[in-house]
Amino acid sequence: MATSVLARRRPTGGAMPWTTSDAVAAGARPLPTGRALQVVQWCIAVYAVGSVALIATHRVGLTSEHAILLVLVGAGALPRLRGLVRDWLPFLFIAVMFEDLGAVQPLVAGAVHSSGPAAFERSIFGGVNVAPWLQEHLGGLLGPVWWQLPLVAEYLSHFVAPIAAGAWLWWRYRDRFGGFVAAYMLLMAAGFGVFLLFPEMPPWLAAQQGLIAPVGRVVVDSLQHLGAFGHLYAGADIFPNGAMPSLHVAVPMLIALTLIGARGSGRLRWLWLLYPLSMSFAVVDLGEHYVADAVVGLAFGALCWALVAWAMSPRTRGRPLPCAGAVQQPGSAAHPRRTPWPIPTPSSSRTWSAASARSKRSAASP
Repeated sequence: MATSVLARRRPTGGAMPWTTSDAVAAGARPLPTGRALQVVQWCIAVYAVGSVALIATHRVGLTSEHAILLVLVGAGALPRLRGLVRDWLPFLFIAVMFEDLGAVQPLVAGAVHSSGPAAFERSIFGGVNVAPWLQEHLGGLLGPVWWQLPLVAEYLSHFVAPIAAGAWLWWRYRDRFGGFVAAYMLLMAAGFGVFLLFPEMPPWLAAQQGLIAPVGRVVVDSLQHLGAFGHLYAGADIFPNGAMPSLHVAVPMLIALTLIGARGSGRLRWLWLLYPLSMSFAVVDLGEHYVADAVVGLAFGALCWALVAWAMSPRTRGRPLPCAGAVQQPGSAAHPRRTPWPIPTPSSSRTWSAASARSKRSAASP
């Protein structure tokens, strides 16, 4: 009986296999990724309106990032551009928030924690700060060594990695894209908020103040060999005291967990965890963060990923109602497994035709 029911509902044609999960997705409720992107878009719109009000009332200068944000928010009202703007606007929005961080910081941020983080690290590691110890024993104090150049490249990839990961998800795993964008925005917004509430001096700056042993800023020294880009990079940091948590570690942790979930199964997918772990070593060895900053960054990325995953889970959103014609597989009441129909072959088509003819003759007989 079960085989005949499945056979009657088998779709015709061999272009694209129809699945039970596709049928459920075609129901009344929108896809989870679309709902997440709608929430993100509304947050961006509210932020954009607030920025305009701040600019109008306090005569704050309009930056190029704000102008592009306002143009894109307006372009999102056009039906043909709404989907594209909704998907990729959040990445520009992060740049706008970072630009605003420098303007708001003098008004909101508290006292900079300079000696406390260094003393806390010495209490854990037997009176030693890890960054100057690594550079003294492994190199980098007087300039970058050859094996630190891959770490510098990995550190600088922080600005490109979220966009690259988002593009890959958008192309291969579209249902994961919205959750990733929502988690990325939550991570960056919460991180910027911690920067304002708990400004912390990084090791390289603490060393310049004489609070810890000498630490070389390997990233800047490495970029100096590329047409004096080091001074440009150092001057572009509008908030150098934003060391806790390390977003350079939190973002790779978020990317790794998202890609592990997208891959589904297989042991090799867990190798993605090497990305945030190697970044944790890089930020400490390059003199940019304390060990505690990296550890909190790992927890920060995992927490934001878990919060969005929980918010988009079936139990949180409610059980979706399948549309008419959706076939429920045994043991999958809420979200059936993706079990595509087999692609029709000539032999299976003949079998299907013969079964249909027999069914019609039996129905016509008295």
